[in-house]
Amino acid sequence: MTSEGFAKPWVEFEEEFGERILLHGPISTCLEAFAELGTKLGSLYTFSAPDPAVKTEEKTIDGGLKVRIYTPEGYTGGKPVGVYFHGGGWAMGSLDADDPLCRSISKGGGVVLVSVEYGLAPQNEHPGLVNDCFKGLQWTLKSAKELGGVEGKVFTAGVSAGGNLALGMALRAIDEGLGDNLVGVIAEVPATVHPAAVPVEFKSKYTSMVEHKDHTIDTDSAMLAFWGAFGAPPTDPYASPLLHPRTKDLKKVYLTVAGHDTLRDDGLLFKQKLDENEVPNKVDYYEGYPHYHWTWPSKTLDKPREEYNANLAKGVQFVVS
Repeated sequence: MTSEGFAKPWVEFEEEFGERILLHGPISTCLEAFAELGTKLGSLYTFSAPDPAVKTEEKTIDGGLKVRIYTPEGYTGGKPVGVYFHGGGWAMGSLDADDPLCRSISKGGGVVLVSVEYGLAPQNEHPGLVNDCFKGLQWTLKSAKELGGVEGKVFTAGVSAGGNLALGMALRAIDEGLGDNLVGVIAEVPATVHPAAVPVEFKSKYTSMVEHKDHTIDTDSAMLAFWGAFGAPPTDPYASPLLHPRTKDLKKVYLTVAGHDTLRDDGLLFKQKLDENEVPNKVDYYEGYPHYHWTWPSKTLDKPREEYNANLAKGVQFVVS
């Protein structure tokens, strides 16, 4: 297997795993392959136990939505509360799947985090999924003081499709008059624009969907399948936050971008828009790594994972400070 520009630890992981981890559309194939991937990972690796330095509690909130609340050990309050949306291409994922990622945000940033179990696409037809997410944001905002945070202050967070939802829900909050309550956004390797809706002025810079179509779990065909399952119109400004006219009203944004990801340019173009609008932002870029590179439970990726989580902690602190 050639390196193809991948970072050395990733090359070693692929050799150890015996194949490149790729999903391909249609959505039914993505779901089947993802289940098979979980089985193979379970047969090869031992997953770490949940970090005991973060305590959790589950609640059922408005409309029957389930949330999981993360509180770091020794938390004394005084920070905004985060509302987190899990990844999985809007059609996969769960509270449990993103549990380690939530613990990293809560522990690293010293914040309370509320993870929302929204109904998955395509069964939860648009706009049902995003409405679930916004209900989670509204509940978190209403409950912030009770949860030990600052009354009336929240941030949104998520990875991949969850990063897309974090940006979209933040912009919806601004549109609905809640902009003063929102301190910022944490969007890790997010999707920020439907491939069919890339603005003309950005098209020459939107090349990663083709460049890295065979380098990352979120291949080009997988991303099209996920967008199709999501069901939002390509130009919907909450689904494609790169298009939203009020990006300038975001307070702070922390982004992570993977260099060998089909979504690389989603992140870089969103940063460009933030810079053009003078929105304070912090970006960590991971050259030679694909989507979700820090999440695979191999010792070959321990150092990249430690680096990622250390940077994430600083990113959370940037947003809430």
